[in-house]
Amino acid sequence: MTDYFSTVPLIDHHCHSIVDESRQGDVEAMIRVTSEAPSSYPLADLKERLVWEAVQTIARRYTKSEWKQEEELGAILKQQDYKAYCRSLFKDAGYQALFVDTGYAPAASPSLGKLADLTDAAVYPVLRLEKVAESAFQTAAAFSDWREMVLSQVKAAREKGYIGAKSIAAYRTGLNLHEVEEREAKASFEAWKQSGSGRLADESLLNYLVWTAAPLLAEQALPLQFHVGYGDPDTDLRLGNPLHLRDFIETFTPMGLSVVMLHCYPYHREAGYLASVYNHVYFDTSLIVPLGVSSARRVVAEALELAPYSRYLFASDAHTRPEMFALAAELFRDAFASHLDDPLVARYTSVEKREAWTNQVFHLNSKKLYLGID
Repeated sequence: MTDYFSTVPLIDHHCHSIVDESRQGDVEAMIRVTSEAPSSYPLADLKERLVWEAVQTIARRYTKSEWKQEEELGAILKQQDYKAYCRSLFKDAGYQALFVDTGYAPAASPSLGKLADLTDAAVYPVLRLEKVAESAFQTAAAFSDWREMVLSQVKAAREKGYIGAKSIAAYRTGLNLHEVEEREAKASFEAWKQSGSGRLADESLLNYLVWTAAPLLAEQALPLQFHVGYGDPDTDLRLGNPLHLRDFIETFTPMGLSVVMLHCYPYHREAGYLASVYNHVYFDTSLIVPLGVSSARRVVAEALELAPYSRYLFASDAHTRPEMFALAAELFRDAFASHLDDPLVARYTSVEKREAWTNQVFHLNSKKLYLGID
């Protein structure tokens, strides 16, 4: 079956934009995107990781060049026809569509329309709730105004072309989400106004935002994504365990809300468990694949110990550099093939069943969940 895995198209249900041609030779960005470390982390140490060697291997393959110094690599990248270079990477990786989190984009990133042109893939936007809340905060004088502005944006999400929403509550205060009364949310809003900060970081207000938005998303059949586990160093990894989402899941999935857990490592087994016992719960293992090159086969196999293949999705969480998308696809195809080619898996399944599971995970699950296409 190994050859079969290389031909099935991919839908990346969670990713971000790449840089445009003005930064195509930015080698430092290429190195830093191989890690979640802050900009203060030494480049010398980032280059002593397997993922940096893998990214260079991809770049050598598509530039047909060799280099010894960073300066040489930068010059080689600048010489490329950027559109042709990107299209080759995305086409060979098999990307059919990109579901883009609009809450984060690198500096000098293209519009979604230009991103579609650069990658020759269909591009769909995902709405980030915290960005909506922070944008409304800039102009809302009172809590009631802010609330109305935020909820009107969420209510109109499907109409405006969004195919889902996302929360980064895990980054700010953790995933132990709970209902918050309006008077408490109002007091938190007023304290936020007095703080002088435009960043939404209050636990009560974050909980109020997500809890209030959830039924509106369910009404529109829009999935709600949550960052889970591994990420930037400003997240407390202990609070990003998806098991904290249990009350939220039990409250809103009976209403029809689909909850999607992103990244999940090192809690991919916990995420797989939740997807195996609750309806409307989905997950992926993006970010660790591609950043944890040597772990890809193990993580994919562990994620699927309990979870149905119908609840597991491909995603890269790639951004900035097109090479990261290529590496994510290459590693995931290899890892998924290794999993299904395992003698124990093969003993109990037919080739037809394994092919069907591959299509589900690679693209069909995302089509059904986000686009309503069976």
